[in-house]
Formats: sequence, structure tokens, C-alpha cells
Amino acid sequence: MNRTVIILSLTIAALATSTAYLAVDKYLRGTDTTSNSQLTAAAPSDTPQRQPALPQPANTSDDAPTVGSARDSMRPGETALPPVTAKPDAQVDGSLLFARQFLARYDDSVQRAALLDETKTGIRRQYEKLKEQLKLSDATFEQLVTLQAEQTLQAQERYARCAVDPQCNVNDASRYPPADDRSQEVLALLGAAGADAFNQFRGSIGERDQVIQLRGRLSDSNFLPEAQAERLIKALAEERKLYQHESAQRGVSLNGWGTQLGMLFFSNDSGSIDQQVAEAAQYSQRMRARAAEVLTPAQLAAYVQMQDELLAQLAASRRPPARKGSSASTHST
Repeated sequence: MNRTVIILSLTIAALATSTAYLAVDKYLRGTDTTSNSQLTAAAPSDTPQRQPALPQPANTSDDAPTVGSARDSMRPGETALPPVTAKPDAQVDGSLLFARQFLARYDDSVQRAALLDETKTGIRRQYEKLKEQLKLSDATFEQLVTLQAEQTLQAQERYARCAVDPQCNVNDASRYPPADDRSQEVLALLGAAGADAFNQFRGSIGERDQVIQLRGRLSDSNFLPEAQAERLIKALAEERKLYQHESAQRGVSLNGWGTQLGMLFFSNDSGSIDQQVAEAAQYSQRMRARAAEVLTPAQLAAYVQMQDELLAQLAASRRPPARKGSSASTHST
């Protein structure tokens, strides 16, 4: 298989699973508090958290943002938006629309089966590398995929029901029903060592997706080999966890915002939009410095470009365009 085919396959896998990979872990671990934006999801207790991903319209950008609150004591978290009913802008309107669309499919037995199949397809692609690492049989891997898909849909369903309920604050994790603990099923399926490897793999899903995006941007001469890609994933995940740990030690609660290009963090009590962006830029500098330890100068330049774009997207999302016929305004979270 030539390099172009490999990169194309990786990119397709990333796009196919972008609506699933962040949705599970908030409910698996029950240790984080996340809020939502238009396309949000959540990840393991040691990874940045985002909200359960909801159905996306056909014209949604692959880099559509995910937002939420990251509680540092745990591990894609965010508290970026107030309750759905408190912010009648396009972002929240879109989130509510997607929640309704998801529930319409979920509550129909035939469409729910199709949802499960779609989710399994994305998870199967995303966890293929774990299957290779653990040398799982097809049957065992399929059981793991089904387990993950069921948890993903459960997370999405519970989030969506809160999103459409005017009395439910999606920013308040205590309002969600308790998550089903499936850890014993994973342990029985994979064994202790396998379950630990699974948790570590899942805990770096956000970084893995980011690295897939990076590999797709590199030229043939700057190709990122598999071993180097794994080192980068490990380095980025370690730096993000270190940042979260340091913030927790200072008693700082974090907000997170991200897209396929990566995650950015700023403190929960950031005042102005400029302050949020400034803190996110500081976090971005840490990630760039850590990436520089693994990447060549040319590869690093592509990573820096991704970070620059991510920061620009954050700034733009915090300063939505004025509605037609009204003066410009900004919305802080």
C-alpha cells in the first residue's frame, strides 16, 4: 500500500469517527463536567473533554468546533456555554436542532439500529490499531466495538435529552443520569493488561485524531512514520495531562474548546474574550514546544500552522458575526 493510500485511509477514518470518539468517556468515567456547543463530545478522565457528538448537517465543516469544561482532577472538559435556553444564538440553536434530530432517530427502533451500525463502523476504524496492538481476534474485537458503540449512543442520548429539556442545564453534569459502568465487561473481555492498554489508547484519542490531521498535511518528503507518530501522540497526551494536573494543583477549573485540529484550554474564570484567547495561546505554546521535541523542523511548521488555525477559529467562535439588521455584539461564556 503506497503512502498516499495510507494517508487517505487515515483521513477517512478520522472524519468518519469524529462524531463518536469524544462521546463515550464522560459517561464511562463519570469524573468530568462538560458542556456543549454545536458539535460536542467527551473523552476519558485524563483527556480533554467535549460533549457527545450529535448528528451533523451535510454542510458541516470537518473542523466544526467542540466545546466544554475540563475538570482537571479527571482526565476531550468544558463549561463554555450557559444552558441552551439562556443563549439564543446560532450555535445553541444548531446544538438543539442536532439533539432533536438525534432523538428522532434514536427513538425509532429501525433508525436506532442504523445509528448503532454507523457508530460501530466509526469505532471499528478508529480502534483498528488497538486490535493490532493487542492481537485481538475478530470476534473479541467486534464485542469491544459493540460495547463502545452502545456506550457512545447512551452518552449521546442522555446529553440530547438534557439539551432539549428547558429545565436541564447541559453544563451541569449532576443533571445527567448516572452512566452505566461497563468497565467489568471490558476487563472480562480483554483481561487486566488489555483493559489497561484500552484505557490508555482511549485516553489519547484526541491526540491521535490531531496527529492524523497532521499526517494528512505533510508532503512525501516530510512523511511522519508510524513510530514517530506514536511518539508524538504520547508526548502531546503527556503534556496535556501535565497541564491539567498543574491547573488542578492551583485550584483552577479549565474550559476546553477544540476541533479536529486539536484542543485548547483556558481557565473557567477567564473574563474577557481576549483573556480566553490569550490563555489558550499560552497552552498552545506548550504543545508546540512539546511537539518540537519529536518533529523535524518541516513537520513542526505544519503543526504550528494547525495550532495557528485552531487559535483563529477559537477567536472567531467567541466573536460571532452580528445578526442582520443589528449592531455587532459579542457573546462571552
